[in-house]
Amino acid sequence: MAERREIRITIGKRSYPMQTELDDDTLNRVVGIVNEVCGSIDGNIDHDSLLMLTCLQLAYNLEKISDLLEPLDERLNAFIRIQSEKECN
Repeated sequence: MAERREIRITIGKRSYPMQTELDDDTLNRVVGIVNEVCGSIDGNIDHDSLLMLTCLQLAYNLEKISDLLEPLDERLNAFIRIQSEKECN
């Protein structure tokens, strides 16, 4: 596991000091995703509302991805079960 380090990230128009163990590539991807969602929110709203709407949009996106992955997970588990049964016979 990487060492914890002090960083500053910018979300929207504000910068935040943080500590992280993430490597630079992973951190940049995560911050990029958050900023992409922030930038997609229309309207002239205060920063706190922007962060709340960003959080809600990310949670919604995660839920949609989970819904898409669930049938794939079921199919993969069924395939693994069938393969295990074949090996036992």
